[in-house]
Amino acid sequence: MTARVQEAQQLFANGLAHHRAGRHAAARQCYEAGLALLPGQPDASFLLGQLLFEIGEHASGEVRMRAVIAAHPAALNYRQGLAIQLFNAGRFGEARLIYEELLSSLPAGAAQEVIRREYALTLTRAGEVDAAIVQWQALTHGTTPDAWRQLARLYADTGRDDLALAAIDRQLARPLHAAASAAGVVNPVASAALVASARAGDWCTRADIHERQGEREAMLGDLLEAVALTPDDAALRGRLGLALLRAGLGDAAREQLDRAASLAPEEAAWHFNRGLAYAAAGLRETACAAYERALALAPEAPATLTNLANQYAALGRPGEATALYARALAADPEFAPAHFNLAMAQLDAGCRLDAAESLAAAAALDPENGLIAAHLLFQRLHLCRWDGLVELQQRVIRAIDENSADVPPFIVLSMPGTTPQLQRRCAENRSAALARGLASASVAEAPASAASALSPGQRLRVGYLSSDFKNHATAFLMIEMLEAHDRERFEVIGLSYGVDDGSAMRARVAASVERFVDLAGLPTREAVAQIAALQLDVLIDLKGYTEGNHSEWLQYRLAPVQINWLGYPGTLGAPWVDYLIADPVVAPLEHQWMFSERLLHLPASYQPNCRQRASAPPSTRAAEGLPEGALVLCSFNQTYKITPEIFAVWLDVLRQVPQSVLWLWASNPWAERELRRVAEAAGIAPARLVFAEGRAQAEHLARLPLADIALDTFPCNGHTTSSDALWAGVPVISLQGEAFAERVAASLLVAAGLPELVATSREAYRALILRVCTDADWRQSITARARALRADSSLFDSVAFARRLESLLLDAHRQPLAAGSADRGR
Repeated sequence: MTARVQEAQQLFANGLAHHRAGRHAAARQCYEAGLALLPGQPDASFLLGQLLFEIGEHASGEVRMRAVIAAHPAALNYRQGLAIQLFNAGRFGEARLIYEELLSSLPAGAAQEVIRREYALTLTRAGEVDAAIVQWQALTHGTTPDAWRQLARLYADTGRDDLALAAIDRQLARPLHAAASAAGVVNPVASAALVASARAGDWCTRADIHERQGEREAMLGDLLEAVALTPDDAALRGRLGLALLRAGLGDAAREQLDRAASLAPEEAAWHFNRGLAYAAAGLRETACAAYERALALAPEAPATLTNLANQYAALGRPGEATALYARALAADPEFAPAHFNLAMAQLDAGCRLDAAESLAAAAALDPENGLIAAHLLFQRLHLCRWDGLVELQQRVIRAIDENSADVPPFIVLSMPGTTPQLQRRCAENRSAALARGLASASVAEAPASAASALSPGQRLRVGYLSSDFKNHATAFLMIEMLEAHDRERFEVIGLSYGVDDGSAMRARVAASVERFVDLAGLPTREAVAQIAALQLDVLIDLKGYTEGNHSEWLQYRLAPVQINWLGYPGTLGAPWVDYLIADPVVAPLEHQWMFSERLLHLPASYQPNCRQRASAPPSTRAAEGLPEGALVLCSFNQTYKITPEIFAVWLDVLRQVPQSVLWLWASNPWAERELRRVAEAAGIAPARLVFAEGRAQAEHLARLPLADIALDTFPCNGHTTSSDALWAGVPVISLQGEAFAERVAASLLVAAGLPELVATSREAYRALILRVCTDADWRQSITARARALRADSSLFDSVAFARRLESLLLDAHRQPLAAGSADRGR
């Protein structure tokens, strides 16, 4: 061998080493120098062609490779090499033709199996699924280690889940050592790692299929198998953690996500997901730390900025939260969640108009988001800005029907166009979301079957759960009833998770019960454990789905009898709540289908009321800005309850009764301006709308008698507003509908002996208001009857109410509903 040939061969060997190491420039230099010394060398020329193809010089590389193939047509390895380069370049049709030629030339054996696998991969990448399946099926009879795996993926990608599962199970049934041998792995350590990684991938494919089928438990089992094979795979642990979190297994989820973050500490995603898990458990400080770490790694990530801001807002750090929302929007002005959550912070700060604008921005960016639409609709109702309500209403209805968003059920109660069916569906969606999202906690439970007869002398232990044991309507309604409970037969416990406002009413409620348990700010686990330890016989939730509730705690079955009452005028749609306390007017038995809870009827109104109330000295019309000779029609309901249809009725009455004025609560200045604008456009002088600022209850009760008539709202009636008016001796005219919230005032009026003030259609409602306004004798008659209610009506007899309620609770305790009982309403 000449020195020239030896030098050329050394250059070719060096070039190949550089080529394999990815040092393309050095490899090219060696190949070209060697070919200059030995121009006819086919292997080196072909390798140079491959190299040129790999670095993007496709044309020259392909010309060189095809020239070698033409000169050596029997060398099948050159054709295979060109097919591989065409495949890598995405030229699957050309690669396919070469593979088909090769398969027709090769005899059966290992070489043909290698070519067939590459051919199958080409067909797969080309999207020729059926042809690819044929080739992979043929390979399952040979030694190709991943044939069943590839088949499974093709079946799964085309929706053939049963075939996909069967294929992946065949892959999983292959002995690990056989798979390693077939893969041609020599290094035993590398062999174990590669086989474990591939096997973990198979379990993940199985998990994908089960997830698509909604088989959550099977999916989790698959992921656990995968993690067992590759315990140091951060991505796999992270996926398992998120799956566990979605399944409500919070403790296990946090363990996996913590491990993922420790395995890949510089990966922001795992710290972000840890934040999600700890936030879901109510562990806000730990969630903040996780989000802060994610933010340090990815400082402008809008989702991390927004989620961290949410936690700051919940921890009472509004300034920091607002700054983070601003950063999120600076990073991505079209990030709808930042606009939405900024709106929630603005509402907490009392900036309702700013919140509405932020919600409008979010809705424009995410127009089909039912949650955003619901909140925007609600704020526009508060502001009495009614343009676009119908479109928003339709978005909300679609979201509820499709269960595509966790729409707040409370908003749906007052939404124009609401129905009992929609309210129940929304509540059931909400309870299902709570069941999915609640972090797990190990607490003592009192299952529904645990109720037992009271022994002689044993008292029924009743817990009232609320955040409103303070200066709040709920406390004002029920305080005398709490004080009137029969302590010989009942042990009454107040369970408060609201902020102590330091009010006299807070102290009075605490004194009215035998034990007052402050649960404010506690994580779910601790709060639930404390309630469970009380071993209640009956637990009454006074909040339902009103703002700031913790009705989800009842999922833990904290008493054998669990009841929804007073705070929320509708069903909770929750299988863990047994009863709803109502009455024959607000929820007649024929309406049982509207409620997931079994109806419990009190014989009069379901609403407790106090007879003795503090009232300031009487006010005067002049002091309140009311004309002395006017007929005063009042409605002190919040403005979100004033719908365009109801306001149109009121304006029509003002038009027909020129001496009348409308006295409304000044809920917010924007609504005041808007209502005056609408009135003026309808030909009513804006001055005929008089707005009253918020007052302490004693002062409010003192001014109420200045009104001649109180006008109720629809579809959400006045609740405390209506009973306050009746206590003050002001007749209430109400429009009764079908749903619970549409019948509250009717319940009060029937119990008060004034059923003639209840209308059942908008036309009848208008006619009834006009009759009261124009028939002075009738107005004087019903006013006299209303003024006698405070002293004479059982509506304000808290002692009698307490006895009726106690009888109802004893009956419910004697015959508790079994969990999932078939005789619940549907």
